[in-house]
Amino acid sequence: MQHMRSSFAVILSFAAIVCMSPASAWSRVIVDDMVVVKGQKVMLMAETKGKVFSKGGELVEFFVDGKSIGKNLSGGDGVAYKAFTPERTGLHKIRVTSDEGEDTGLLLSLRKGSGIVFVDVEGCLLETLFSRKAREGSQEAVKEINQRSPVVFLQRGLFGVDFTQEWLRENEFVELPVVSWRKGAIFDEVAEEGLEVKAVIGAPKVIESAMEHAPLSFSFEQVEGAEWVGSWGEIGKKLK
Repeated sequence: MQHMRSSFAVILSFAAIVCMSPASAWSRVIVDDMVVVKGQKVMLMAETKGKVFSKGGELVEFFVDGKSIGKNLSGGDGVAYKAFTPERTGLHKIRVTSDEGEDTGLLLSLRKGSGIVFVDVEGCLLETLFSRKAREGSQEAVKEINQRSPVVFLQRGLFGVDFTQEWLRENEFVELPVVSWRKGAIFDEVAEEGLEVKAVIGAPKVIESAMEHAPLSFSFEQVEGAEWVGSWGEIGKKLK
């Protein structure tokens, strides 16, 4: 009976968190954050959706840093594409609009060979799994690390990208890209583009999925191949 009550409490907590997700989670046009190499052409993608399923034949306009770079129709899979070549390093703000709505995202442009620090939001920033509080000192530590090496947030587990982005804003983290972990596929993708997986901070499963790229690894849990840490202050010092 106690186990049933505990499970029910977890379900209620998750339902409450989902209900507090931002309205953008229901947007009919969606753009994802990206990490790319400066000077290399990339395809910006926007997904157009009906109430439930993807919806093709919708006209989408793409904006980069407030300037329109053109329009395109979404195909049968509900995705519209637009080519873009970043000419400078740093963050670009992406906005997509359609007749049904709009969405925004971040594109991080880096020089080839740049090292990225990946931060697992669920595994090292949340105070507890079903808490809306951040670990003590995490905001300032992430900000300081990002001043030395680019930081990218990882989304995984129960919460979608929209919820993760909203949680980061609520807890006053510096604005940085949020990308899906996808069981480690993101590490392979950035490596293929000529970028380095410099460090990974997070849960054991995230660290293990990046092992073949030999990053510096830090965790608040005991995990083989990673350095156990007790605070974000420790991580900040070790990544100086």
